[in-house]
Parts: sequence; structure tokens; C-alpha cells
Amino acid sequence: MNRVRLGYFDDFKSRDTLLMEADAEGLHGLAALFRSLAAGTLDALALHDLPFVEVHHGVQLTATCSSHDRGTRRCNTGNAFLWERTQLGWEDAADKLEVLTQGEHACHHYLDAEEDEVVVEVSKSEYGDEWWLEHG
Repeated sequence: MNRVRLGYFDDFKSRDTLLMEADAEGLHGLAALFRSLAAGTLDALALHDLPFVEVHHGVQLTATCSSHDRGTRRCNTGNAFLWERTQLGWEDAADKLEVLTQGEHACHHYLDAEEDEVVVEVSKSEYGDEWWLEHG
């Protein structure tokens, strides 16, 4: 199906969180894009503009590859965020997404860096349509 939902939630599981929930195809697609960031074939990636991403709360999430693993932080306006990882950070994130695709059960991973101001959680099949309708 190739679907990813993206939303920002204050104090979600005790931390401000960017939540991405995806099906297996969406996870594979994101993993490939993260590997492109790591390889330098993409300079920046506007996740909110991807055709298979369903945005909630007006989130804008831009990912870049950096020499410093700064992680995720809010930009100056609204629900705009910058996600900066090193080459190794993007490879690690892609590996974690691939692991999520291998099981049949609902699961998640945190794609964190040491300097994160906002947590990034990627989930497979944990929340579903009703949850997103109510909270998204």
C-alpha cells in the first residue's frame, strides 16, 4: 500500500514526539530514502512532501545529512522540524526501519540522536485508522 502517517504530539509517552506510522512498503520506501541521504545522493528530504506521506497537524519535517548528529529539533515556526543525522545516523535509521518490516506483529523503534529536542518514533501497525482519526 505504501503509506506513512506523520504527526507531532506534545508530551506523547512523556516526550514531545514526531510519530510516523507506516506499513511495510512505506517503511521500505523511507529506508531507501534514508540510505540516499547517507550516500549523499539526496541533500535534503522534505518528508511532508512525499506522495505516500499523510501529514497530520501541519507537520513539516525536513531531513538532511550533516557532519554532526544533531537529531531533531523544532524550527522557528509552527510545526516545522529539522532532522539532522550523520551518514552513520541515517544508515542506522534505515536499518531500524528494515527490522520493523520483518515481523508480523505491531512494533516500533525510536530513531534518536544524542541532541534530539523532539523524539522520532516510527511504528508499524500500532495505532491504526481509528486512532489517527481521533488524535491526528
